[in-house]
Amino acid sequence: MKYIIYALGFAWIAAGAFAILYTDTYKSSIERLLSQVNRIWLALIPLIVGVLLLLSASSTNHGGFIALIGGLAIAKGLLIYFNPAGFFHTASAWLVNLSDQGYRLIGIIALVLGTVVISWIQ
Repeated sequence: MKYIIYALGFAWIAAGAFAILYTDTYKSSIERLLSQVNRIWLALIPLIVGVLLLLSASSTNHGGFIALIGGLAIAKGLLIYFNPAGFFHTASAWLVNLSDQGYRLIGIIALVLGTVVISWIQ
């Protein structure tokens, strides 16, 4: 199960570095993804990541925190799927209108989260 944590950690590091270094390209790819892909398919991404994190939380030193992140990812996927009160459209409009510094902050958070998750593997 630790290979799942490695894969997700490196994916977070790669996404964070890409968001920091290539902010305009990252922003346009997020806009394209949110506008062209059906939200039902977009809901599968956090659901799958959340289930994988819950399954592999026991292979880390801080399994509770990893399980919390997994639970939040599952909740995010369910919110995107069921879309109560237009949640998806509100969140996607907020993300599309975010400034370059906001995307860089998201990249920094992803970079730190990926590094921390990899360093916690037993």
